[in-house]
Amino acid sequence: MIYHDLADYYDDLVKDEEATMRWADLSESVLGKHRNTILELACGSAEISCELARRGYSVLATDLSEDMLMKAKEKNMAENLQFQPLNMISFDLNKRFDAVLCYCDSINYLANLNEVQSMFQSVKKHLKEEGIFIFDMHTPERLQEFNEEFIEEGMIDDVPYQWTIVTQEDEIHHHFAFWKDGKVMQEFHVQHVFDLNDLLSLLQKEGFKTEVLVDFDQDVNTPGEKYFVIGRLA
Repeated sequence: MIYHDLADYYDDLVKDEEATMRWADLSESVLGKHRNTILELACGSAEISCELARRGYSVLATDLSEDMLMKAKEKNMAENLQFQPLNMISFDLNKRFDAVLCYCDSINYLANLNEVQSMFQSVKKHLKEEGIFIFDMHTPERLQEFNEEFIEEGMIDDVPYQWTIVTQEDEIHHHFAFWKDGKVMQEFHVQHVFDLNDLLSLLQKEGFKTEVLVDFDQDVNTPGEKYFVIGRLA
């Protein structure tokens, strides 16, 4: 299972306070203050959920990995922030929200368009009237970036690690290795880089009107690392 051993080192590897603020700022600018109930999918260590809760939103932070949720609960257990394990491909909480968020290229962990469609259908079922769905995803430029293997090595709390990233066709493959107590702990993650128009078409079939930005606030035709898709139920 992914994000098991990695949960202990996740924040040390990828935590970015400036980026967290930008995700929270984007969410707030789209939602305003009157849409104040949020479901976050694939929240990871919940940096964004915690920040949105601090800004007064009522957030249900969910993730497939219970190890990640355990780490997230250590940060903030405010009344307006709740945690729950959940598989974002298909879910039924019997509850509706003003907004559903899925950030940090988490949608790229879905294996194919059938899984994406199932996710979109579940999202729609959990949105209130005129609800908003925001997610980000890799642009094609990310595939080009890792045509040559990226290797990062270092130490976290006296534990040596290596993180490699490489492109294979339309996928980005991550390999994590940690050497602790004479043993090596490894995790392999695969992200699929989808065609933007395919996902926009699926959203439109579910009744969403869409807007696309690049890297938080740039025009869709601007080269960049992430598409930000804002879907509004008509």
